[in-house]
Amino acid sequence: MGVTDFWFWSFWVAAVAIIYPYIIYPILLLLIRPLLLRPASQSVDSFQPTVSIILAAYNEEDCIREKLENCLALDYPSEKVEILVGSDASEDRTNEIAETFVSQGVRLFPYTERGGKMSVVNRLVAEATGEVCVFSDISELFDRDVILKLTRHFADPQIGAVTGNHIYNEEKSGMGVGTRFYWRFQRLLQSIESRLSTICMCDGTIYAARREWFVPPVNNTINDDVAVPLGIIQQGKRVIFEPEAVARGDVLQQTRRFFRQKVRSQSGKYQNFFRFPRMLFPWPIARFWIYFSHSVMPVLVPWFLLLALAANILLVSLGGDAPFYFWTLWIQIAFYFTALLGLLADRMHWYLPLTAIPFYFVTANLGSIFGFFAFLAGAQSAAWRKVE
Repeated sequence: MGVTDFWFWSFWVAAVAIIYPYIIYPILLLLIRPLLLRPASQSVDSFQPTVSIILAAYNEEDCIREKLENCLALDYPSEKVEILVGSDASEDRTNEIAETFVSQGVRLFPYTERGGKMSVVNRLVAEATGEVCVFSDISELFDRDVILKLTRHFADPQIGAVTGNHIYNEEKSGMGVGTRFYWRFQRLLQSIESRLSTICMCDGTIYAARREWFVPPVNNTINDDVAVPLGIIQQGKRVIFEPEAVARGDVLQQTRRFFRQKVRSQSGKYQNFFRFPRMLFPWPIARFWIYFSHSVMPVLVPWFLLLALAANILLVSLGGDAPFYFWTLWIQIAFYFTALLGLLADRMHWYLPLTAIPFYFVTANLGSIFGFFAFLAGAQSAAWRKVE
């Protein structure tokens, strides 16, 4: 194989790998959707198990009062709900505010040494008494019927966890438009995956798990909303998406805040690849296909983006099929230039919606690359902090 042939194949392998999780895989799911006659679960609207709402908090004085009021006002039998708050050595008024709700049945665990979110979650689940544990972030608020919508699926004995629908408040910014578009795309995929077999990740702002099947992840786990469902799936159970169970919150406005969050979450994804190697075993085939396509391939996309750009430059310089590769190179350059324009618009507080998706996509993939090196360096502590 000559040098030109090598870069030819490198370019096309990279191109297919880039478009597969975002175009090819979704199209395949849409094609098979009409053949999926079963619902996501055998749900029963009247099924109402006991529920433990699990809230891990660190320096949440700005929003913990509103969150607890929100949880106490949910449309679910009060005698079947308990709320557990674990404060991970908070240094502000989080504990003081949470204590005012103890008389209303809230159980507060003011831990004095920082252990990280996963450590707090594990300890709270060990204290919980509900048949179903509902997990959420302090900053996001539930719709009133959220517990009813989540728990009805647990009437099906094959359902081990259910993730809800995180809806972002409208915000006219490039990051806001990009974030909402991305998550709508994710929900479309998950709605089909739920009927085909299982989804392989939850949304940390809103998901529920059967307590008896909760396998405590290692305390330094970064992404609890991935580790918990994977632990359940490996027991032969299913995880599904419920679009009517809604949590609402704001988009991270500042690019640096979004970027830092993406570095952390992507580092956590690499961590879980190594902790759940059985998920790469190609059986059951539907589960493997979903995990490989929706969890593994998107994490590899930034590396294929670099390969596609390098191979394209070299093919042009080597004189390979010049007109075609000349145009593909300019398409890539135009895409990255649009993303750069989106960054400028973000800094200048301009609203340029056409730049939103390239800006979000490039920022997220840069965060993924940094996340990989953070994972290798062990730079992401389990003890999270608020993204500011």
